[in-house]
Amino acid sequence: MLEFKDLPYRFVPPKPNPFLISLTQWIIGKVTLPSKRHLIEDLEIRGHDTFHQSCGKGAHILLLPNHSTHSDPQVMSEVTRRLGIQPSFMAAYDVFARSRIQSWIMQRTGAFSVDREGSDRKSMKCATDVLTQGKHPLILFPEGNVYFCNDEVAPFAEGASYIALSAQKKLGESHPVYAVPVSMKFTYIEDIRDQLRGALEELARRFETELDPEADFGLELLRISTTALERFLRQRGYSSSKQTSPVDEQIHNAAEQIINSLEEKIEIPSKPRSSLTDRIRRIRATIHGIRIDPDREVDHPAAALWADEAILALRILGYQGGYMASKPTLDRVAETVARLREDVHSLTFPPAGKRRCIVQLGNPIDLRERLEPFRSKARQTIADLTQDCEAAVQSGIDDINASNDALGAQLF
Repeated sequence: MLEFKDLPYRFVPPKPNPFLISLTQWIIGKVTLPSKRHLIEDLEIRGHDTFHQSCGKGAHILLLPNHSTHSDPQVMSEVTRRLGIQPSFMAAYDVFARSRIQSWIMQRTGAFSVDREGSDRKSMKCATDVLTQGKHPLILFPEGNVYFCNDEVAPFAEGASYIALSAQKKLGESHPVYAVPVSMKFTYIEDIRDQLRGALEELARRFETELDPEADFGLELLRISTTALERFLRQRGYSSSKQTSPVDEQIHNAAEQIINSLEEKIEIPSKPRSSLTDRIRRIRATIHGIRIDPDREVDHPAAALWADEAILALRILGYQGGYMASKPTLDRVAETVARLREDVHSLTFPPAGKRRCIVQLGNPIDLRERLEPFRSKARQTIADLTQDCEAAVQSGIDDINASNDALGAQLF
């Protein structure tokens, strides 16, 4: 997971230009996706007939895809090109801040910024306005970050559901807003075992150990991952679990002690029954607020250290669930290696080989049916819609996996 810059936030609005959107979509589909940066050799879209039947001309559309790779925005650009629509994207402010040219292009292709570490009212209003106007379908990634767990959807944040239901409330019963779950599955179509072994050998040397060529690769990957975890914890003064403990237990204990420490330092009361993910999201938002507050400049050095620990906790949580160990396919092993490399280096790396992407457009959810509950029980309706969209995306991924005959679906 890449670092997030704590920059003074400035909302970047969309300035969509139809010609530039079409040109960018064409370039991404024909040039960018097959390039070394993405290596997408084949893209299949399922469910487009249902999409067109439900979401006809003039429909207000919110597309909600999973976010398991850095190729997701580019794939969604090509998906919308094939569907004949010109979308608007909500994107992290960091992406706009990387270069003025990139920011200019993104604005003209319908993208706008969001401060994902804080409460960004301007971005939420912009997203609601885009949906209400209906000229450009809106694409949001409810998982928020790239987690490299393509087969298991991370918990969806509730902001997308709030935006969609708020837009439906503004429009009333006469104009439907459709929330469309989108399931994306990336799978390798060539044998990449040698590339993965080479990458893991480099990581092993970095942590002063060696990859045992005779040992099970999955076990070696877990061993090197826990060695890295132990190193990072020790550097920050935390204790690590014994490597003989179950991996999930090591991960949970490591993340929890960092989170407990940060809540104490920042003086944030822990909410009962909150998940570790929710707690770290709240911590990171608080730290971000401190670091960009000029009146708290005296706390900025400490907050920089807290931010480093918070990103470590978030990275650690991304490994929960025995994801690779439960089904060590080539795809899952490759994802785990990719995640570990990115976490260690804080850099993105190209995929290890050529891939196929299968996209399943789920059944559109007509939000007029949820308008009355939203008026009376807003919080519960938002939570229910979020859960339904998350479940639909997971179901779509499961359906794709059931018929996946690519090399990536085979056990490592």
